[in-house]
Amino acid sequence: MKVKILSAFCTLWMFFQAFNAQCMPLDSILPEKVNFWSSQIEISASLYWPVPSDPAKKLPVVIMGPGFSGVKECNYQFIAEQFAKGGFAVLLFDYPNFGASGGTNRQEADPWQQVEAYRDAVGFVAAQERIDKDKIGVWGGSYSGGHTLVVAALDTRVKCFVALAPYLGGYDFISKIPLAQRQGLAQLFNQDRLNRSKGGKPMMIPVVSEKPGELCVLATKSAYQFKESFKEYAPDWKNVVTLKSLEMQLDYQPVTYVNRIGNIPKLFLIAKKDELIAEKQLLEVYERASEPKTLDYVEGNHFSPYMESRNEMVDKCLVFFKKHLL
Repeated sequence: MKVKILSAFCTLWMFFQAFNAQCMPLDSILPEKVNFWSSQIEISASLYWPVPSDPAKKLPVVIMGPGFSGVKECNYQFIAEQFAKGGFAVLLFDYPNFGASGGTNRQEADPWQQVEAYRDAVGFVAAQERIDKDKIGVWGGSYSGGHTLVVAALDTRVKCFVALAPYLGGYDFISKIPLAQRQGLAQLFNQDRLNRSKGGKPMMIPVVSEKPGELCVLATKSAYQFKESFKEYAPDWKNVVTLKSLEMQLDYQPVTYVNRIGNIPKLFLIAKKDELIAEKQLLEVYERASEPKTLDYVEGNHFSPYMESRNEMVDKCLVFFKKHLL
């Protein structure tokens, strides 16, 4: 009888041990849900703290925003967690009009509103007791990679940044489009603007599409694969943006801010097979940037650093951030 009771107790004890191991792994990074305000819009963010970390010691912080129409859960949460495991506090936020953040113009990607959100995120983390306000780094990829150039140029509180395959501006894209298509786009933009000025609903277009000839923001196969990679994690992500989002993207020229960035450390990462951002253009921008600066490459296409090349990309970023923030 005693043997049976002891056996049952041991089984129960092993169950609880296994349960605790699954629910509270020692190396888990559970983000704290926080909010801050930007352009009178409440911004939803996840604040990651390193585990373990000394509560009495002020921490360096990395601020992250998603790409063009992304939300926190579009694989960015995995990058943030890896940065936190590397010893950094990390703030990952949703842009105005997207995800869990507020905003009345839903699914409208306004680049300057997004830049403002980055800068207000800088102010938010600088006010946190556990954050070292003199050790603030910024990370961005693709569209948000372009934002890092602008934010670093405008905000002296930023001490270093990573620009991963950064979007450099719409002029290079629009100049390669045949004249008839440019005129057709302009007509659509103007029609949408007139409709909105009369109180009408904004025109909407897909972010990615596999339908030949359908107007969308990204028509590449790799973009569609990227969308597929996070659909399990980001059920609230919507494959749609306002047409005006595309118009503003084509007008946006973050490359013009490169010469205004001060002498802070810069890491430019290029995807070896990037089908969206020309390597030649990125190299020209890198040459224009002031020292100190570093140029490096990661394997794959434009979206590989968020998927199969993520560990490689994160490792390079951690070496950079540890050198300049730790």
